[in-house]
Amino acid sequence: MQQKTNITFTSVRKDRRSHELHVQQLSLDRMLALIGRESKERPISLFRRTATVLETLAGDMDFAIQRIFCSSRMKRDGAGGMCFDSYNGLVLLTVGNLTGIDEAQMVKRLAAMHPSTYAAFVGSSGKTAKVLVRVSLPDGTLPTTPAEARRFHTKAYMLAFSAYNGMLNFPIRRVEPQLEQSFVRTFDPSPFVNPDASPLRLDTDIDIRFDDVADEQPIADMMQRIEPGVEGYAQLEQRFMALALRAFGPDMDETDLKSNPEVYLTSLARECCRAGFPLEEAVLHATNDFHSVCSRDAMHALFESAYRLDSRHFGTRNAFNKTQQTAWMLHRYMSERYVLRHNTVQDTEEYRHNTTWDTHFHPLDDRMLGKMVEEARRSGINVWDRDVRRYVHSANVASYNPVEEFLNSVRGTWDGTDRIRLLADTVPNHMGRQWADWFYRWVLSMVAQWMNVMGPYGNSVAPLLIGPQGYRKSTFCRNLLPEELQWGYTDQLDLNSRKEVDRTICQYLLVNLDEFDQLSRRSQDGYLKNLLQRADIRARKPYKTQVSQMRRYASFIGTSNQADLLTDPSGNRRYICVELTAPIDTARPINHRQLYAQALHAVESGEQYWFSDDDVTRLMEHNRQYMHLGPAEMLFHDHFRPALADEAGAAWMTTTQLLDVLRRHIGSRTVISVNVFGRYLRNLPGLISKHTSGGSKYLVKCIDEQ
Repeated sequence: MQQKTNITFTSVRKDRRSHELHVQQLSLDRMLALIGRESKERPISLFRRTATVLETLAGDMDFAIQRIFCSSRMKRDGAGGMCFDSYNGLVLLTVGNLTGIDEAQMVKRLAAMHPSTYAAFVGSSGKTAKVLVRVSLPDGTLPTTPAEARRFHTKAYMLAFSAYNGMLNFPIRRVEPQLEQSFVRTFDPSPFVNPDASPLRLDTDIDIRFDDVADEQPIADMMQRIEPGVEGYAQLEQRFMALALRAFGPDMDETDLKSNPEVYLTSLARECCRAGFPLEEAVLHATNDFHSVCSRDAMHALFESAYRLDSRHFGTRNAFNKTQQTAWMLHRYMSERYVLRHNTVQDTEEYRHNTTWDTHFHPLDDRMLGKMVEEARRSGINVWDRDVRRYVHSANVASYNPVEEFLNSVRGTWDGTDRIRLLADTVPNHMGRQWADWFYRWVLSMVAQWMNVMGPYGNSVAPLLIGPQGYRKSTFCRNLLPEELQWGYTDQLDLNSRKEVDRTICQYLLVNLDEFDQLSRRSQDGYLKNLLQRADIRARKPYKTQVSQMRRYASFIGTSNQADLLTDPSGNRRYICVELTAPIDTARPINHRQLYAQALHAVESGEQYWFSDDDVTRLMEHNRQYMHLGPAEMLFHDHFRPALADEAGAAWMTTTQLLDVLRRHIGSRTVISVNVFGRYLRNLPGLISKHTSGGSKYLVKCIDEQ
């Protein structure tokens, strides 16, 4: 044996007219240059457009494109053919049944991680990936005679197959190992190449066997990975038409189909079933292509019958008892017809039809559930409402969080522009930079609330937009959420129904407290203040026996036409009151993805998203001008002021004593709440108080005595 230093690829092409073989010996660089470009006739692109049909009809294709031998260097045999010249020490592995070039590129990246990968590139059909693996004997040499090379290559192929089959994410297509391994010339402008690949060293005396693995992933698995949409529909339509050509034959015309549609369509249905075509997908394509000869309902019944008769997994009574068979039939029926998911935010199930044409999910209501039951029974499955309801509400349905999906889609995409403060600037006001900073902090808190990183506290601050009607306050609030999350906006919150409030803050993302000034003092002073700071809800769901802890998602914002809207002096720290000087500019489009990408980046970078004690102090000072004062509070400032310590003429007075003085001015019949007035005094800045046996006393100075 001798050391093999150079690898030579042999390119062979048959002339269509003369049938003469054109043979070229290519170095690695020349081979890469050959597959890295398309000729003017673009044969590879044409091949990729027609490969699915040709594969289905003929199996092995001769497309008059160059074939490149890689495992061995080949030469003419003198009889118009090719024969072995020398061994290259390369094993060709093919991964097939991929959905397209994107998955082939993934296989390339995975193959590049193995040190023995000499080259990896996309196959000629665009739906396969080719991997060249370097192999050698234990001493680094290669066999020289055809017999030795053939024996060595057979075991080398088994070794390479076993080494790579578990790391490429997709099963490798198993073939008979031959020295004449080759591939059709392909087009890949960016193949992976490692000329210094470390060979897999193989001792020919060791017996190597294949692992017990599938030869190749089923076509049905490939079809399930095709993404819904126009492109996915086009891919499956191409394969469907190939199956139609096989079922009908190349000589059948439309007259034959119309004369006996059941026979031809049943044959087509059986071909689709054997090819792993999903039932609903097959019915969709058949209805679109042959609607002139058969209605959709009749098409569905015909295909469903053919699938049932041709199924290898169902239809045998010995495998399952009656209950098991019904359960499996229901599972198969639901999986074939629908894609289901459980929305964990709104705690509801959603569905879409299992076709590439239906790309949107819809809420699964009772009407649709009833339709599923009725259609399942028409299909011959003996199930009732409770059976289907139990299925859709079980763990068979995957969970889905739309908020997490949206945040994941914008994570790491922020371009560095401060879009949150730019959005705040569309709200005309006299606060200037302070409003923009507070709004920025509030948006960060809202995103942190969605991410569930706020711990035992919720987003306890809410902006309040104050201005006349027509200033587009509610429109601004609604536009804060992107289109994907618009379902999470509501301006209908009934504070009188505690159960409804609990449901709202757990299933919505932004709650607009519209007409905030219409809320009662009792709601503001107690329940709403507590609601703003809650992180979760502990409640018993309807028809449940156990108490569940439900996560809060909602943040709050509010609008008002009146400026004197706050009634609780201690609760005004929960709000950011901003008085509008002009209508809000809602015509400017909002780049929601960049807006929330910025907020997400700030929260995950550790930026402060909560309001500190200093922020709360400034908020309370700012909001004092928006307090709604009752008669007692207003008269207090007319007749008293907070006194300084040791100030001459200052007096310590209780709440009752102060009210007695004020009643002489407003009349004794006027109803004044002692508790409300006392709460106002306790939170009045600069008012000195002390606790005595007779209750709290306040140091005041009577203005009338000055």
